[in-house]
Amino acid sequence: MDNRHLYCDHHPRPWARTDSQWNVWYWQDTPFCLRVGHRHPYSMSDSNTTDFTNPSTFILLGIPGLEAAHVWISIPVCAIYIIAILGNFTILFIVKWEPSLHRPMYYFLCMLAVTDLVLSTSILPKMLSIFWFNSREIDFGACLAQMYFIHCFLVLETGILVAMALDRYVAICDPLRYSTILTNSMVSKIGLAVVLRGGIFVLPYILLARRWPYCRTKIIPHSYCEHIAVVELACANIHVSSYYDLFVLLSVNGLDVIFIATSYTQILRAIFSLSTKDARLKTFGTCSSHLCVILTFYIPALFSSLTHRLGHNVPLHFHILIANVYLLVPPMLNPIIYGVRTKQIRDRLLRFGHRCPYSMSDSNTTNFTIPSTFILLGIPGLEAAHVWISIPFCTMYIIALSGNFTILFIVKIEPSLHVPMYYFLCMLAVTDLVLSTSILPKMLNIFWFNSREIDFDACLVQMYFVHCFLVMETGIFVAMALDRYVAICHPLRYSTTLTNHMVAKIGLAVVLRGGIFVLPYILLARRWPYCRTNIISHSYCEHIAVVKLACADIRISSYYGLFVLLSVIGLDVIFIAVSYIHFLRAIFSLSTKEARLKTFGTCSSHICVILAFYIPALFSSLMYRFGRNVPLHFHVLIANVYLLLPPMFNPIIYGVRTKQIRDRLLQLFTHKGT
Repeated sequence: MDNRHLYCDHHPRPWARTDSQWNVWYWQDTPFCLRVGHRHPYSMSDSNTTDFTNPSTFILLGIPGLEAAHVWISIPVCAIYIIAILGNFTILFIVKWEPSLHRPMYYFLCMLAVTDLVLSTSILPKMLSIFWFNSREIDFGACLAQMYFIHCFLVLETGILVAMALDRYVAICDPLRYSTILTNSMVSKIGLAVVLRGGIFVLPYILLARRWPYCRTKIIPHSYCEHIAVVELACANIHVSSYYDLFVLLSVNGLDVIFIATSYTQILRAIFSLSTKDARLKTFGTCSSHLCVILTFYIPALFSSLTHRLGHNVPLHFHILIANVYLLVPPMLNPIIYGVRTKQIRDRLLRFGHRCPYSMSDSNTTNFTIPSTFILLGIPGLEAAHVWISIPFCTMYIIALSGNFTILFIVKIEPSLHVPMYYFLCMLAVTDLVLSTSILPKMLNIFWFNSREIDFDACLVQMYFVHCFLVMETGIFVAMALDRYVAICHPLRYSTTLTNHMVAKIGLAVVLRGGIFVLPYILLARRWPYCRTNIISHSYCEHIAVVKLACADIRISSYYGLFVLLSVIGLDVIFIAVSYIHFLRAIFSLSTKEARLKTFGTCSSHICVILAFYIPALFSSLMYRFGRNVPLHFHVLIANVYLLLPPMFNPIIYGVRTKQIRDRLLQLFTHKGT
């Protein structure tokens, strides 16, 4: 009998439970199984047999219905994970090294940080392997282990929130007895009780899931092994699992919510009994971080629960997305909330950086010609939001570093990629690495540690690197356009025209052009006298922002900046446009639609990176020239986006759209079947 119909059609089987929403979703989504296993060693016809009790593997679909967007969904998911890892490890590091934080409140915060690290790490690596490498299989034992860790640490998290509520209750309602009640021994006992409660209450999930026979399907329409999603696959009466799940929800989460609500009722009574408004606000401020963390945890949990129980007409992918948000957002936000709102942690974090010794009243003197230092304001007008702005900027930088180093690594180890197109791509990756590293470390220093000073010479060096590598980047786009022109319009002469020797000459010409054209920026900026102010209203040493501080006629700098814009970038755009006119003529002369699409596909990545570079550049230029009434902080934000987005997007675009790179990346992390 052909078993494929058990796996890849929409017809209900005799065992189908028509009252199960999961089966409805399964019938709707199983056509994707035709694409699930193209890199797996198993045969899809054997993956859904009806003769097993405990399957050897399950298949996680990821986010059913959004398979085409998995790579794009992975970007915010990966960013959330990176922020969660960095934030929670920072909390642990600060509490460990700061003796004044060795108190019950921060011990509980460390427990929360460890819980968040384990919780996010339980699901993210496997989820990203699904999104990036289509690695959907998970061993039955590994699936149960993942299920246990996720549900156990969710119970732990809500228990820690109760412990933190107890800490705030004693600190506010019974402050004189705080040190005698919450001793180190008591904190240890509370922590042990929280761990034991989580481990004991969740263990029956695994024992019950292990005893059910699974003879329907082993496709889990989820991105991780969620308890109900797994046991729904069993061909047995699973009411006991459902009832126990409801029991845990009511007896653990429900009682925890009641305890927290009761604690805050007592806390609010104590606060409102204080005599002055300032005392009430100060006392309430000690609870604000805990309240934010509680809302961050329980609001997504409540929304997820309501959509699961009442949202029968909600698409499956929306259920899965909400379930992932519920698990991933709290581990990311918790360290940010405590880092921003808790003065002791914030102050300790600031002390790791170099505090600025100047006072702003002394920084605007008028008695110097060549200043020893400049002062970068960051994003003027948004100083209070610097910490929050740093989160997406830091995320973009991490993605840019990871992506571009990955491109360099893959091209280096894969001999088939040692061709001109990928040599130019490596030049682009190096340029993006230098460009983003020229501005991001100093910018994050400003945002995180208020370290605004920059030496005059360091400012000129930063200016040189930023503008030089911008010119180099547009030159590399021209070189890549030349590569595509020869490959499409003169394919027979490609190997003889673009030899390694010629590629090296082109690369050298691009570097020399950038270095020579930008050098006058620095020579002119160095000769101007600066007797107005040394405050730069920007987050990095941008050419015009610096020379505007000079007390001299700087028209020669302005005219030279315009000359570079027209003679370098303008000519590059014209050359690229002419190249693509020839591409399109050659493409439309092909006889079949398939040939035209295939040939155009070889240019698609290049077109995407050109748009990612020139559209923000055009928008920034138009804003600078015509946006007289636009706030300064908006100008600075656009200038930063113009520099930071291309280094982040370029490796993603080439990694996703270039088959050779994508295949080589998959080979590094997946095992092909024999």
